[in-house]
Amino acid sequence: MKKLVQASLIACLSLSCAVATAASVSDSTAATITKNLKANLPDLAIDKIESTPLPGIYEIDSGRKVFYVDASGNYALIGNLLDLTTKTSLTEQRSNDLNQIDWKKLPTDIAITRVKGNGTNKIAIFTDPDCPFCKRLEAETTSKLKDVTIYYYLFPLAIHPNAASDSKKILCAENPESAMVGFMAHGQGLGKNATCDNGKKLTQMQEIGTNLVQVTGTPTIVLPNGKIVSGLVPPDALSRMIDQNQPESVVTTLKK
Repeated sequence: MKKLVQASLIACLSLSCAVATAASVSDSTAATITKNLKANLPDLAIDKIESTPLPGIYEIDSGRKVFYVDASGNYALIGNLLDLTTKTSLTEQRSNDLNQIDWKKLPTDIAITRVKGNGTNKIAIFTDPDCPFCKRLEAETTSKLKDVTIYYYLFPLAIHPNAASDSKKILCAENPESAMVGFMAHGQGLGKNATCDNGKKLTQMQEIGTNLVQVTGTPTIVLPNGKIVSGLVPPDALSRMIDQNQPESVVTTLKK
């Protein structure tokens, strides 16, 4: 039973790295929580420990996920912490904060770039060439977007045995953008060359996906303001998200 609970909790959380504690949590409480969480869940990485409005309950940030523990760190709660006075989910608010990166940290120079229309807006997509939902995103969604520059980062998943090789074949194609779109959206074949200097970018793309964006599945989309959206999104919905999640500089300009 213990192994089942441990596996279930780990599966719900993104793994990350260092531990940072908020000033409102005492050093002794943070140490106790960290010690016991590590004892019970050795593979769990703790990014931050925060206090909550609920006495004796603490928020644990792990990657882009949030859960709660008591002061001992031996008891965990997974779900929404609601503020009934304001009718808001504190968990959702915190998750929204965690599901955002600094767009400027994305190395767009290593991405496969696709410009549609005037390319005014910009998004990034972490995609697996052999992922069925990624293929549908290309065929059904990105093909219908207007005036957007898309930066693609290939992120082959281990569950697709040919994805890494196919990613390298795309990168080694004479025109990686055309090769990727043709393969994913139209079912066209790929060339045989999987060894080239450009193919070395795959490792960099995977590092960005793992460490900066913390991709846990594909497709993963980064909106213009750095907000992260996972999964297959219909074209109308994605267009609205792009419009509603512009960088602060653009929002300020539009208000003038």
